Amino acid sequence: MANPPSKPQILLPDDLILEIFARADVNTIGRSRTLCSYWNWELGTEEFVFKHLDAAKKRPASIYVHFGVKGRRSLGSWVFRFNVDTGENERLHIPFLRNSQGQFEVIGTDNGCMAIRYLCISHPSNLIVWNPNTDQVTRIPDPMQHHCCICASTYAFLYFPDSVGYVWINIYKKKILDSQSWLTSYSSVTGHWDSNFPCPPYVQGVDSRYVVNHGIVYWLNWNNHAQTSPQCIVHFSNFTNQFGFILIPVEARAMIQRLLICEGCLYYAAVHAKSDSYRWLIWKIEEGNQGYSWELSSQFGGHGSAESPEYLTHDYLVTVKDTSQPTRGTQFTITKLDTKNQQRRTLKVVEFPLSTYIKSLNLNFNTIVPV
Repeated sequence: MANPPSKPQILLPDDLILEIFARADVNTIGRSRTLCSYWNWELGTEEFVFKHLDAAKKRPASIYVHFGVKGRRSLGSWVFRFNVDTGENERLHIPFLRNSQGQFEVIGTDNGCMAIRYLCISHPSNLIVWNPNTDQVTRIPDPMQHHCCICASTYAFLYFPDSVGYVWINIYKKKILDSQSWLTSYSSVTGHWDSNFPCPPYVQGVDSRYVVNHGIVYWLNWNNHAQTSPQCIVHFSNFTNQFGFILIPVEARAMIQRLLICEGCLYYAAVHAKSDSYRWLIWKIEEGNQGYSWELSSQFGGHGSAESPEYLTHDYLVTVKDTSQPTRGTQFTITKLDTKNQQRRTLKVVEFPLSTYIKSLNLNFNTIVPV
């Protein structure tokens, strides 16, 4: 490793200054790195990146919402970042050009970075890792360029725990009529797609609303298309390259459901909706010697159409709901619910004049992890 640049004269100890920087926002750190070569080096070390990441996890997270226009107008697409504590938002500018033949999908977010798949008729598709806080971009080849382009193909994106290395997971079929799915994964450490092996029969793809916890990807799984609710939760460990599944009890199944991560634990939110009311049941899932146990953690009821739970802590839950009205265009409402006293507070109402819908939602923290 190269030696650090010479240190300028500072009255405060280094440890105290780094603790202050660890609690600062990304823009402050970016400006501070331009002060001199010493601070540019010090604030870019892996040790400081992890310190800043640990501090970021204690701050309110952000919800990334990808809005799109219904129909074939791929240019009508926006990504907004919402603070789950205050509702403040900003529109993100995706770091590549698009034309009428191109489209992109947000695969996921982790450690402050966004994973995007970009498709264009005139160019090969690309997988992109982008940190919107630092504008760093990394492009890697899409493995589907070597497979049947009309076959089902799904992706997941995650970072190694306590590391700046990340992984892409791609589950695909070699032929459109195949019942067998295959998995291949890309590691930023090796710089190429390392593995390629068959998936168990119950794995046909990755649900787009997967969650990641300690290097393990979890997603809801339907055994067949005729089912109205998922029968199990599939998980894949990035360390052992092994699949597994968690059966969902009959009493926990619902037509609207969501996996959530809260303080390192897996939760399952089941939403039971009727014509004019709904009720949530949020279950905590823990692994023990006798298998997985399901404990009812909290429940909440409301009137009107059901909301989608997106972010959970032990004190509150953040939801996103389509509150569109024919005379006012498209409208989405982000709400914060207190799970203890059953009170709610509207964080933000987002309005669009066009026929808009939510393409994807992802949760993350605002960090400076390099890509």
